[in-house]
Amino acid sequence: MTEANKSNFAGALDVVSNGLNAHPASEGLLFLKAYFGYKVADNLSNELGSRPAAIRSLQNGVLMIDGTATTRMLERFEEIGKVLGDADSAIDELLQVNPNSQEVMAFKGYIDMKLQKLASESRSMRTTFNNSPKIAGGFCAGCKKNISFASQAFVFRKVSATQMEVWHLPCYEQKTNPPN
Repeated sequence: MTEANKSNFAGALDVVSNGLNAHPASEGLLFLKAYFGYKVADNLSNELGSRPAAIRSLQNGVLMIDGTATTRMLERFEEIGKVLGDADSAIDELLQVNPNSQEVMAFKGYIDMKLQKLASESRSMRTTFNNSPKIAGGFCAGCKKNISFASQAFVFRKVSATQMEVWHLPCYEQKTNPPN
């Protein structure tokens, strides 16, 4: 509990996991493993807010996507999902030991909801990201060079009601803000 009191939930989770290796059916340790796993995932999720925005709207309906930030965010989503999945597994084990606990059932419902929301957001972002080359092609409308969607910042700009174009962010900035 010392680690948890210092908000070191990852350290607390390690201590609890080691305790479960010695006493696998301990209800208290199983609950703590689930709770600390949830707190680790929550901390990882909160860290996402301090990172640069992966997708942001610019003027005139232009959408800027930072490929590197998007890739990192998707990797973090996977990490959070793994930690939440481990917490969910601990709750499943706990329900085998104590199947009638309403508190544990409620906590399981909460974690399941978080897992579903994360999976949905991740799937949506990954689909959008993976479809980027299909939306407007894979070449910059400015310099005509290939765009690496996973590692470069790029811009989608609507050209007509049915057509979009894609630009490297620096090419787009140069077009919209030419040097004097």
